[in-house]
Amino acid sequence: MNLIKIKKNKYIDSAGFTLVETLVSLALFSIVMVISGGVILSVINSNRKNQAIASVVSNLNYSLDSMIRDIKTGYLYKCGTYNGSMTIDALKSDINIAANECTDTKTIILVSTITGTDVVVKYEFKNPVGSNGYIEKTVYPPGVANTYNITDKNNVNIKSVNFMIKNPDSLDCHPDCHSAYGQPSVFVTIKGLSGSELVDASRFYVQTFISQRLINTTNFKN
Repeated sequence: MNLIKIKKNKYIDSAGFTLVETLVSLALFSIVMVISGGVILSVINSNRKNQAIASVVSNLNYSLDSMIRDIKTGYLYKCGTYNGSMTIDALKSDINIAANECTDTKTIILVSTITGTDVVVKYEFKNPVGSNGYIEKTVYPPGVANTYNITDKNNVNIKSVNFMIKNPDSLDCHPDCHSAYGQPSVFVTIKGLSGSELVDASRFYVQTFISQRLINTTNFKN
């Protein structure tokens, strides 16, 4: 009996990737990391811009609220066409109704009581050529006037400000007064952009009605 010896070749499969597969995987991983990194940086940058705009808007709201509160607690509202002396006595003696009431002006003059001491103040919209518009406040105490900006003209661009002022005759002069009577009031509209750059800016529009808090029982017009 002949025995045939059969030699069997055994093939062992080795686990792993070829060089080409490794290079393709590294390329795909790099692309995914670049895209993910760009998205993360974009989110961080967007969040930073939003925080900056929120801070600007918060400061703007505080400034406008301060102006509105000052007007609300003040008295003797005058339009921007008023050219008299900036003293309380001069404002009281002014009987020019045309200078006391207006439907569209960029300036309002009044007697402020917000600090506890009555002083004449003026709020005026400034719109210089080539720079951002802003709201300027001037305080006229006895002595030198003090002027400063209430809005940040570097990060806020005020486009327009309108004061609509109504000064009805005092309540105690009815029915002898020749015109309508009631509380003085101011209707304010403000438009602008908040943000240091146009692409980052947010448009805002403020519209508010301010009624004088003090009871109008003295007829300063007569």
